[in-house]
Amino acid sequence: MAKKKKKNLKRRGPGKGTKVVVVLLSLGFLIIVLYKVFDLINNAINASKSVEVAVDMEMGGTGDGKGQFREPWGVATDSENNFYVTDFGGHQVKKFNSAGEQVMVFGKSGKDDGDFNQPSGLFVDAKGNIFVCDTFNHRIEKFDSKGKFLKTWNHSFFGPRSVSGDDKNRIYVADTGNHKVQVFDTDGNFVMEWGGFGTGDGKFREPVGSAVDQAGFVYIADSDNLRIQKFEANGKFVSSFKVSPWRGKNEESPYLAFSQGFLFASNASSKTVLKFDLTGKLLAICKKKDKDGFFTATGLAADHSNHLYVVERGPGKVARFTVPNAPAPNK
Repeated sequence: MAKKKKKNLKRRGPGKGTKVVVVLLSLGFLIIVLYKVFDLINNAINASKSVEVAVDMEMGGTGDGKGQFREPWGVATDSENNFYVTDFGGHQVKKFNSAGEQVMVFGKSGKDDGDFNQPSGLFVDAKGNIFVCDTFNHRIEKFDSKGKFLKTWNHSFFGPRSVSGDDKNRIYVADTGNHKVQVFDTDGNFVMEWGGFGTGDGKFREPVGSAVDQAGFVYIADSDNLRIQKFEANGKFVSSFKVSPWRGKNEESPYLAFSQGFLFASNASSKTVLKFDLTGKLLAICKKKDKDGFFTATGLAADHSNHLYVVERGPGKVARFTVPNAPAPNK
């Protein structure tokens, strides 16, 4: 009888597909570990820059009464150290003196001239004119120093969130939903625009805060790209720097302000205000002394007495502190 040949059975190893999955999982795990390590190092570095600041005024609170807000958002100051606050939830603008006493209020919910639909950022020029981002009426409204409506314009805006100006009568609008900056004169005449959606130099993802320094450079809080970008007044890109404490548009509505030659940015996710020199070097992380922090920090503004105003959107308040000392800013 013929002997049956034994089959030479080889044990098969993992298939190519399995190997690829293992490699990808290993790479994914490594990336997570590296991210965690980087985050720990970054947090340690940031902790070393923490500075406690003493709040010398805190006013507001949630409500409809005098000096209260439904949901404050933006803040701006004038040449006499008065400050103005947009009430995003109450569809108004309220003016206060330096002692925090309400001296004027204007606006109501609606679409007519002088009305608002959730106003956010605002700016007061050297003449006392007040420019307001009427966010979800998708327009800018201009008022005189007494709150009298002067004019409005809509240049295909989509949810503008901040407005700032320079000493050459130019108005810069962060057109948030369209991911760009639009520039006008103080009469609302269109001058230029730049930006567009993207991650490259000069592109934006949800720009919010804007500010102009003494040299006329324009800074934009590019919130979802986690950076601040710097431009010449004609829109030419100059530089950008990452803002490591930011966590993106779902957690931040970052606004910018200049004081004593330093750039400040609100940081809602960490309940702080960040201080930079003009090169983008993080100098200090300002935390409220003996408090939980600047809760839901949003709007920022500086006055002429070295004070910085911070809107705390969650509790409906505005806090004020003196700008802390730091090394001389780079020029």
